[in-house]
Amino acid sequence: MLCEECKVNEATYTLSVMMGDEVKTRHLCGECMAKMNMTLNSGNIKNLLSSILSAITGNDTPAEKQQEVVCPRCRTTLSQFTKSGHLGCPGCYEAFHEQLQPMLLQIHGRVQHAGRQPLATEDAQRARSRQEQLTRLMEQAVALEDFETAAQLRDQLRALAAKEAQA
Repeated sequence: MLCEECKVNEATYTLSVMMGDEVKTRHLCGECMAKMNMTLNSGNIKNLLSSILSAITGNDTPAEKQQEVVCPRCRTTLSQFTKSGHLGCPGCYEAFHEQLQPMLLQIHGRVQHAGRQPLATEDAQRARSRQEQLTRLMEQAVALEDFETAAQLRDQLRALAAKEAQA
């Protein structure tokens, strides 16, 4: 079997990436695997992530043969994104929508953002703020090795959590 990266040498390595319930497998030759290992060993995470991104998306066709999609706002091309793993601007999400959807679904399991939402009531917002403040103070007390104060703050945090659980 030929290397799926360079398509020249015989594949001697198998790279498997698990995405949710699906496993993507790529077969690489020694040279391409060495390039990936050099990227990892040199600390060049950007190139390593680009290689993994290529493996995940199954981007097997050369960039010249693909229809090149360009963001109208920042002029970033799809091949630039695939190589770097970075989008140029918010407009890239719209320009590369078709290519990003399956990738986001594989990586995150969904295509819509599901981050934190603001709390419904003002009391809930104050409780969260107080909890975050107590957590910061407790971390500071631990860093200063003031364990007695840290224990008191921990107890206050537990009391707040119990109060929220009852409500």
